[in-house]
Amino acid sequence: MNRKSPTALPLLAALSLGVLVLPLAAETPADQAFARLDANGNGSLSREEFLDLRRQMFAALDANGDGFLTREEIEAARAGGQGGSRMQRNTRVWQQDANGDGRLSLAEYTAQTRGFDLADQNGDGALSRAEFTRIARYLAPKQ
Repeated sequence: MNRKSPTALPLLAALSLGVLVLPLAAETPADQAFARLDANGNGSLSREEFLDLRRQMFAALDANGDGFLTREEIEAARAGGQGGSRMQRNTRVWQQDANGDGRLSLAEYTAQTRGFDLADQNGDGALSRAEFTRIARYLAPKQ
């Protein structure tokens, strides 16, 4: 007899839904950030897409919105656990201060892409998901 159970269809639908939902639930914060930053959806991050991340970080750190980062804003971000919490203490951050005025403009903050260059292990000019995931912990807020 080839009679289908009345509960087979809902069970099959539930199982199918579960299979489709599980991979989405397993997505890490790094995966989510990568997908958000990969503007053209090609599966890698260009230098320009990485700079978009730097611009977003700058905006989040610029507490008073004046277009400059001060030592106080960076220290407050470190203390508060925002993206600045992973910044190297004083020296490396302030090496970006090209004009030596004690604050960072967006142009200064985005001029150096050392993080991109270090993460691009194969030197192809783009970050794969794996390369981005390796550095994402340094970009993420402190938990």
